Amino acid sequence: LNLRYDGNVKNIAQTFLSDDEALPELVHLVVSEKTYPIPDYGSWILFHVCKKDPNALLPFREQLIDCILLNENQTTLRNLVNILQQLELSDYRSSELLDRLLSFISNNENKVALFVYSLYKLIQFVKVYPELISEIESIIELKPLPHQPAMRVAIRNFRKATSGLQK
Repeated sequence: LNLRYDGNVKNIAQTFLSDDEALPELVHLVVSEKTYPIPDYGSWILFHVCKKDPNALLPFREQLIDCILLNENQTTLRNLVNILQQLELSDYRSSELLDRLLSFISNNENKVALFVYSLYKLIQFVKVYPELISEIESIIELKPLPHQPAMRVAIRNFRKATSGLQK
């Protein structure tokens, strides 16, 4: 993969969308066990590909889920969960993914963005399993105050998106 970054992320994303071999290669690099900076930067580029065309990543959803379940890199996890929350919910390893997302919002050591994107993905789960609302609300209530602004917005948006659902 020969790629030059010209400072325009839209151009770089389009490069991957335009080349049938480049996108699978990028996904492979992101989910590989390579060390920094490959998965970090690769997942950031993959997020921008997703912003341009989320459907382009549907064939790779299972690989992304597998990576989320196994990875510990906060940057890669943040980017991959952000990608996944823009895709429809899948049955693939859904209970494991649900548990992982709940662990992300429970762990106060995780970065704010991982909490935020995980909470947004959990909205999709709650729409299918409204009984999860009380468990997620309990986790939110245990978060130390004051919340970061992005956390407050995500919590507000979670509550708004799930307010009409039966608890």
